[in-house]
Amino acid sequence: MSALKSDIAIAVQRLGISGDSPIRVGDDTAAIPRGDGYDLLACEGMDPHFVVRMPWFAGWSSVMVNLSDIAAMGGTAKALVNAIWSNDEQVAGEVLDGMRDACTAFDVPMVGGHTNLHADSTQLSVSVFGYADHLLTSFDATPGQSLVMAVDLEGEWRGQDPFWDAATSATPDRLRPTRPRRQYARQGDC
Repeated sequence: MSALKSDIAIAVQRLGISGDSPIRVGDDTAAIPRGDGYDLLACEGMDPHFVVRMPWFAGWSSVMVNLSDIAAMGGTAKALVNAIWSNDEQVAGEVLDGMRDACTAFDVPMVGGHTNLHADSTQLSVSVFGYADHLLTSFDATPGQSLVMAVDLEGEWRGQDPFWDAATSATPDRLRPTRPRRQYARQGDC
């Protein structure tokens, strides 16, 4: 078990989440059964040093990693929210610009969040909501199955950090799903 998965195990134990819960813990998103599909919910916190060092790219990346988690589960992202704390309005502004630019490129709205510009340090977390008709889950994997990794080679290393950037210079049509999006139920149908 990787160190990061061990961290999840500690959180599950401390929060009292039982193994017989209908929502399995440890995948890219929480998958909450609803009708014939699943509501998907995920959250990613960004490394504070990354946010301060590369604020625009950290904002962009915070959106992208959340959308990636929804896609990894076979879903379509519907909306994002964010929480940013900072003591530097310039850095916070660049983070927000990066989030805005990624939301525009991926065509997924940022619908709210929390901003505090009087914090002791700069921190960022973004959450995403999505939906999947059919769930892709690591819990269904079996020994002997093949693992496929897809990498967009039309990119470049970003700075001195180990960040492969194949998204920020891509056209929006390369970033958006090619399959038709399912329209989410109207308010009152949920």
